[in-house]
Amino acid sequence: MIRTTRPWILATAALAAVSATSLAQSLQTSQPGNRTGTDAPLGSARNVIFFVGDGMGVSTVTAARVYSVGVDGELTIDQMPFTALSKTYTADFIVPDSAGTMTTMMSGEMCNSGIIGYLPDTERADFNGDGNGLRPWTVLELAKQEGMRVGVVSTARVTHATPAACYSHVTDRNFEGDIALQALPSDPAYNTRLADGLDILMGGGRSQFHDSSIIGDEGGTGSRGDGRDLRTEFQDAGYTYVWNQAGHDALTTDSLPVLALYERSHMEYEWDRLSDAGGEPSVADMTTKCIELLGGATAGSDRGYFLMVESGRIDHAHHATNAYRSLHDTEAFDQAIAAAIDAVNLRDTLIIVTADHSHVFNIAGYPLRPQGDLAYSLTSTTAEYDAASADPRSFIFDVAYTMSGSGGAVDQTDADGIPYTTLGYLNGPGGFRRAMDTRPNPRTDTFPGLDGVTIPDGPTDPNYLQEAAIPLGSETHSGEDVAIYAIGRGAGEFRGTVKNGFIAQVMRKALNLENRPPD
Repeated sequence: MIRTTRPWILATAALAAVSATSLAQSLQTSQPGNRTGTDAPLGSARNVIFFVGDGMGVSTVTAARVYSVGVDGELTIDQMPFTALSKTYTADFIVPDSAGTMTTMMSGEMCNSGIIGYLPDTERADFNGDGNGLRPWTVLELAKQEGMRVGVVSTARVTHATPAACYSHVTDRNFEGDIALQALPSDPAYNTRLADGLDILMGGGRSQFHDSSIIGDEGGTGSRGDGRDLRTEFQDAGYTYVWNQAGHDALTTDSLPVLALYERSHMEYEWDRLSDAGGEPSVADMTTKCIELLGGATAGSDRGYFLMVESGRIDHAHHATNAYRSLHDTEAFDQAIAAAIDAVNLRDTLIIVTADHSHVFNIAGYPLRPQGDLAYSLTSTTAEYDAASADPRSFIFDVAYTMSGSGGAVDQTDADGIPYTTLGYLNGPGGFRRAMDTRPNPRTDTFPGLDGVTIPDGPTDPNYLQEAAIPLGSETHSGEDVAIYAIGRGAGEFRGTVKNGFIAQVMRKALNLENRPPD
């Protein structure tokens, strides 16, 4: 299946038509922060929507494309006219975490891993006792200071590293209870840079908003130890609080400001979302609802809005070496981006999509494509290859097939003659198979799947954990560059290879926000 090119791609295709000569001249005479976009001047965007696919490296995008629309298909992000590569290292680590990278993308300033909203002279949890350094301003804080509407959306906990780096400053990303207080206007710890407060805070993480003695909306206790119920305190501060699909659907511009917490911890993976007891919106539902609320509000609407949307669970499934859920969440994220593009006016809105980092996830071997993709007939096939070809969406998860010297489809095998899958990881939980004398055949592998469930259907089962070379309890990030995709007002700034902090520079310039000195 090949997705039809959207009309807005045709309308913006001309924006990418820059001659090699003029591009070369531009690169010779300008630095990344000063490059002039080819589509529209900076300082003229009314709105910015910043999409972050947590852990959505290039290999994830490629595998998600094959899964979602086929090898020849195009995701929404494939059709965005401006791209660049982004470096992801932090001030102290080659391979980063989300706290350091998102701080940089939101402020333009480097930061140490594990820390949110501080310059590199601040160590994690101030382990050497020399005190905290200065705090850079985030794009969201600057936007709020200028009277713009601001929203933060995540499929993870809203106090998790990526969303928290938009609106808080803590010396350890694990201080999630403190992060929640920095968003509460009535609390002494409130981040006053947020002026009258976030207009929308939406995602998972109810446990960080009420005490361990309090039962939550869908059962389960909170994570706080201070006896407080911040859900009530946010409502006392003027917020509309919702926790399920029905509450989400009922939100209107009159509901602002909004605190929406749809899950005790992280929101469900997209694959599991429809089985949630209380019902919870998809990332596309949340995105379009926020655009409706932020863009339709009367007060402050002339100044526009800034919205950050994170698909956080792409990352979590990778850490578990469960490629199925990671790619399914990537597909849902791509649909959210398409919904946003369809919902806004690209003449006054800049949309940026990127990842905070990648993962040690890859597409290996020389896998043959499904039978239906081939322009010729194979001389022979196996029953397994035929069955896999009949289910193109699951094909990428299966054993890797290749072509024999005589033109037949056969399994690709390792040095011991055992088949292996197309997708795999350098490290992670799947690596504990290495304790066996020989690798098991993926089709008959009894290794427990996600959350310890049995795997009856081999590697195409949604709960299957891909094999890994090195056994670890949790798979790790990788240090490779990730992609930036952009469309809309000022999107032409993105080309070449840039540091991830360049994203903050573009967003500030697009919204005509003057940066402020760290304090």
